[in-house]
Amino acid sequence: MKLNRLRNWALGLIFLAFIVMYIGVFVPVLMPYLLIIGIIMILISVFIYFRVGAMSMQIPTLECPHCHKKTKVLGVEDGCMYCQGLIQVEMAEDGGLYLVPRSKTT
Repeated sequence: MKLNRLRNWALGLIFLAFIVMYIGVFVPVLMPYLLIIGIIMILISVFIYFRVGAMSMQIPTLECPHCHKKTKVLGVEDGCMYCQGLIQVEMAEDGGLYLVPRSKTT
């Protein structure tokens, strides 16, 4: 769920960059500055997408105790990508991961 939030921030940043650059069409004096700001915003968004993709490949895939679908959990506590149920990851004594079910928020 945290990965989806990061992806949504990156997508919102791209849309905001397009709006900033489009404002430059109506204010010709500020156009070069707004274009540079918009391009920087898009580059930041590309960096966020790149980092999320790199993190996504390293995250273990576990089964959600609520909906029984495979989900990726980032950190000690995260939500399922499908049912939004809160799940907590703890280390087992043998070194593996296991999920501790938490109550579902509405």
